[in-house]
Amino acid sequence: MSSIAREVLTKSTLPLIKQATQPKSLYRALKVMDSNGVGEVVTTTKLLNKGFTDCYYKVTSVKLRGTELNHGKAYGVEVWKGKVLNEGKPVEIRGGLKWNWVKYTPTAEHIPTQVKI
Repeated sequence: MSSIAREVLTKSTLPLIKQATQPKSLYRALKVMDSNGVGEVVTTTKLLNKGFTDCYYKVTSVKLRGTELNHGKAYGVEVWKGKVLNEGKPVEIRGGLKWNWVKYTPTAEHIPTQVKI
């Protein structure tokens, strides 16, 4: 085996693949999106598994910190059971490190008129 092939195999992207399949915190999920996820719709896998398909956040601002940008604060408009909460004002998204977060595309019936997606 050539030295180049050996180096590629020992330094393969398998850890990256493994990390891609691992559960993601909110900040790990947002940092790979365009503009750090501003304007994206996110939700937790816990809510999706329980059948809450009309509960999500529309991210309005993100402040990432840490050496790998795995911590920070995120703010967004909260939609719970199809209704916009707090009169459409952005709130801090809680549980960013606690839950597994994914990008979400709500269906047309789950989008309230107050939230422009």
